Amino acid sequence: MSNNNFENEELRLKKEREKKVASFHLHIDEDELDRPYHKREERPRRQRAEREPMPRLTDSQELNSFSGGKTRAEVEKDMKKADKKHQKEAKKREKRKSKKNKRIFTIIWLVMVIMAGVVLSKYMLTGVDDLLAISRPEANEVTVKISKTDTFDDVIDKLYDKGVIKDKKFFKFYGSMKHVDKYLEHGTIKLKTNQDYEAIINTLESPYENVKSVEVQITEGMNINEIANKLVKKKVLSDKDEFLSLCNSDQFDDDYAFLKVLGKAKSNGRYYKLEGYLYPDTYTFYENEDPSLTVSRMLSNFAEKNVNTLSKADGYSKKVSVEDRAEDTGYTFDQIMTIASLIQAEAADKDDMYNVSSVIHNRLDSGNASEFAKLGLDSTIYYPYRDAKHVPASKGGKKYSSKYNTYKIKGLPSGPICNPSSEAIEAAIYPNSTSYYYFCHDTKTGQAYYASTAEEHEYNLSISGNK
Repeated sequence: MSNNNFENEELRLKKEREKKVASFHLHIDEDELDRPYHKREERPRRQRAEREPMPRLTDSQELNSFSGGKTRAEVEKDMKKADKKHQKEAKKREKRKSKKNKRIFTIIWLVMVIMAGVVLSKYMLTGVDDLLAISRPEANEVTVKISKTDTFDDVIDKLYDKGVIKDKKFFKFYGSMKHVDKYLEHGTIKLKTNQDYEAIINTLESPYENVKSVEVQITEGMNINEIANKLVKKKVLSDKDEFLSLCNSDQFDDDYAFLKVLGKAKSNGRYYKLEGYLYPDTYTFYENEDPSLTVSRMLSNFAEKNVNTLSKADGYSKKVSVEDRAEDTGYTFDQIMTIASLIQAEAADKDDMYNVSSVIHNRLDSGNASEFAKLGLDSTIYYPYRDAKHVPASKGGKKYSSKYNTYKIKGLPSGPICNPSSEAIEAAIYPNSTSYYYFCHDTKTGQAYYASTAEEHEYNLSISGNK
């Protein structure tokens, strides 16, 4: 290449560079130059949905520092179109996904509802069958005993065991809705296995409305064994041994102070702790009732007559109870009750009671060193049995001798031998003033004979048919 040509080419390239430099524009916001530099905090990259590839720029559209304004606008327009298209497609995908999830959730929910419905339907069907007694067609009569300590769950178990209900959970649910636990009554009740829930609950809340009542007269002088036998005969009790066990327990001590002072049943030397305190009267009981209720009725009657009721009495400026007057004798209330029981067992009639009382008091007052220290009363020989013929063979029959036998012990026995009347208690508190130490009764007429000496007594025995 000649020098002229070289110079011309160099001149051309120079002009082209100057032209490009002149057309270059660097756009920088002047405000940006004033802001302090902060290192950009790196953020975790968020996964983005696949985007459609941006439209490839042609060589003539390549974006660089030498691109013109018209080319940049076209590129930005294409990019916006692509972005809108991408967003539209993403929304469609999300909508399709949402619809799919809703369908899955709906299916799962329907399956759960159907399963719950099947379980609930089965529960309701068996429960309703039991509620209406449809599943219990046989009308068998059963007896259910409900004690004071039984909870509603305990009662449900007893009803289930007796065949009165078949669905314990449903009965508990129904009973809870009716608040049965607040109105439960204890006692022995009769139910039929074909009764519906409403009938069962009515009986639980009023146990004696559908049970036959029984009128029983407990006569003066009956002992606990005799009372138990009569109650069993009248169908008030179904278990004599349970009644006897209650009569020698401390179960009622907290309710009756006069029992609490007697001490523990197992250590007080008595045959029956409650002997003497089952007040003789005419009672209305119920067939197969709870024995504790039976005992409570008689104890409450005794307390009302002898402890709670205050009345005027000679020698007192204010009203007093029988218990108060008994304790003013110098004896304990229980000792007066023991004397009253002896009077009740020995006396022929009310008038005789006060003379028999005088014999007992005179002997007790004579002291243990006296020849009269032993009371010598026939009624004590076989206690807790009435006489020899009532003593079981297993207990020795006629050879049996009670630890209350006043022919062998001095003074009073450990407790009463029967349940005395109010007249006998009055006689025990206020004996006639006599010098008698002996008495006997005619074997045919029951006439009473009293004596101050052994010789007089021997004569009375001979004329009364006792010898």
